[in-house]
Amino acid sequence: KEMKKVMGMFIFFIGFLTMVVSGIFFILGLIKKKPLRNKIVIFMGGFLLLIGGALLTPAATPELHVDEAELVTNEQGEAAITGQTNPEAQLTINGVEVSLADETFSYTVQLEDEEEQEFTLQASMGGSTKEEVVTVKPSRAFLANLQAERQEQAALEKAETALALAETQPNQKNYDEAVTLIHALSKTYEDLATRLAVVEEHLAIGKALDTAEASLERRDFDQAKELVAQAILNKETFEGRLSTVETKISEKEAEALVAEAVQAVEAAEAEPTKDTLARAKDAVARLKTPDEELAARTKTVAQTITANEQAAAQAKAEEERQAAAAVPEQSQPVAASNQAQTSVLVTPTGSKYHTRKCGNGTYTPATLAEAQSRGLTPCAKCFP
Repeated sequence: KEMKKVMGMFIFFIGFLTMVVSGIFFILGLIKKKPLRNKIVIFMGGFLLLIGGALLTPAATPELHVDEAELVTNEQGEAAITGQTNPEAQLTINGVEVSLADETFSYTVQLEDEEEQEFTLQASMGGSTKEEVVTVKPSRAFLANLQAERQEQAALEKAETALALAETQPNQKNYDEAVTLIHALSKTYEDLATRLAVVEEHLAIGKALDTAEASLERRDFDQAKELVAQAILNKETFEGRLSTVETKISEKEAEALVAEAVQAVEAAEAEPTKDTLARAKDAVARLKTPDEELAARTKTVAQTITANEQAAAQAKAEEERQAAAAVPEQSQPVAASNQAQTSVLVTPTGSKYHTRKCGNGTYTPATLAEAQSRGLTPCAKCFP
């Protein structure tokens, strides 16, 4: 074959050279007007030699050799197809062009499942193409990995389904099931962990609200409010529950203030003193809604205290009067001294002296001695 190629190229060259030389002589003959028949015959002979040489020279065909016609993948499902071809050839594997390193090539393929796959290699050059087929089979390690990945994918899908349920219906049962499935995965998935943390926070907020709803204590409400402010899942629902709890707590606190005020007023009524009255007034003043009835009752207590003070003053004055009347003549200087110190109320035109304002008129203070010196006598009402 190689000899035929060399012979064809030699004849092709002789024919080409004959055509060039005869062509030159043909042109010169035309110029000098000499006979051209021999030159034409020589030119045609050169042309025939050119055609014959071209036919004897075989067309350029690519060489293509693969190192192994059957390959087994590694545990990742990869295999390298290697071989040799002409440096100037264009090589494709399953339609993908492959770069050459001189005459050699290496191309890594990847299996996606447990099925073996055929890869077609084509080397093209000068209009000719040569083709080889390489079969790639999955290794046992790859099949095991493939099975493990499928099991992991199935477990992942199951965990995602459980997590989605926990997100839409966040309760302890759904959360616990999602936690179990996610922790059973062989890999760590940050997105699942983040979503799971949101559900966990949701449950913590729900528990805090449950506590606040049960206790109706301001302390528990404040703790729940702080957590709700950070909520991501179902925040509007939490805010609605929080508002309801706050309303109930306000009502409870208002009721407690009313009960405290009632108790304070009742204590003041049972023991009308300035101290009990002050406590009752303070309790009534702290009510969120004014209570006219309790306010009226405190006024009544105040009036009672005033009346009691006046009665006490009258009783004391009467005791002093009776004591003064019982003193013998020899004790009159002492009685006179007591009279000089005892205070009474008198009017400019009245004939009586009093221990309190008794009727209309302008009352001014005076000592008992002064009143008696004016000839005033004790009021029958004030000194019964």
